[in-house]
Amino acid sequence: MLPPLVADMNIGIPVIQFLRESGIDIVSSMEQQWGHLSDEQILARAYAMDRFVLTHDSDFGTLAVFRGYPLTGIIYLRPGGRLPSEVIADLGDLLTASVDWTPPMIVVYRSGRLRIRRL
Repeated sequence: MLPPLVADMNIGIPVIQFLRESGIDIVSSMEQQWGHLSDEQILARAYAMDRFVLTHDSDFGTLAVFRGYPLTGIIYLRPGGRLPSEVIADLGDLLTASVDWTPPMIVVYRSGRLRIRRL
């Protein structure tokens, strides 16, 4: 089971709906109208809410690792012109993966390849 999430603006509605239907507690940046917020502000809100950021944007990892921004966690789904169905398939894999979601951490996943970096 995935931890509580904040979906970045680049996470599509079909993906968010899939996660909600799967029982995942997820807040959508799009639904919250956070489009005007910077990545730093999204990361700070997610941290204050004790949630992982779900994103296709590698900048969040840069903020955490190289700039030292506090975080609960990041789930980075590699982008690349992917269809929502492909992203949903990856998340389906993550839903059944045996992962210790103890924060702080960064998870990188795409098409069967899982990398975890504990911070």
